[in-house]
Amino acid sequence: MDFLPLSPRSMSPPVTLSFDDLLHEAGGFGRFQVLTLLILCISRIILPLHFLQHIFISAVPPHHCTVPDHRNSGNLSQEDLLLLNIPQEDDGSFSSCQMFSKPQLHLNTSQDMMANGSWLQSCDQGWEYERSTFSSTTVTQWDLVCEKKGLGRILTSFFFIGVTLGTVTFGYLSDR
Repeated sequence: MDFLPLSPRSMSPPVTLSFDDLLHEAGGFGRFQVLTLLILCISRIILPLHFLQHIFISAVPPHHCTVPDHRNSGNLSQEDLLLLNIPQEDDGSFSSCQMFSKPQLHLNTSQDMMANGSWLQSCDQGWEYERSTFSSTTVTQWDLVCEKKGLGRILTSFFFIGVTLGTVTFGYLSDR
């Protein structure tokens, strides 16, 4: 087999095509490309919901100290039991993190005792949460209130650290 020598004319530089030229040669941006783009975007539409979930799963519902059963000297209603055992805030709500060390049977309202802090103690029997809005959150599951309030913020930080590490790790693995 004989080889023909190349002429200088056949040694011309290769033709470079831009992306737009290639797209035009392939038939343009058609229905298939639009459908592919939409399918790829579906996962990106729901992504912000993952970042907003902590607003709901770490919500702190209204709560107060659990009143032990032995403090109910009679058949008191729940409201009366709370009035005798838990101090009230200025807005009329019950304190979230404190209770009286002994039931204040002589008081009609517990606001008289707020000035004397020696009668108050922290919650030692746990908390009761209002469950009308959220039946269960990470806060209610692990009692992340009062002294442990900072742990809820740490939980959110760990979530975002996991997102960052997962993005780097799985981004690298997907490129491989």
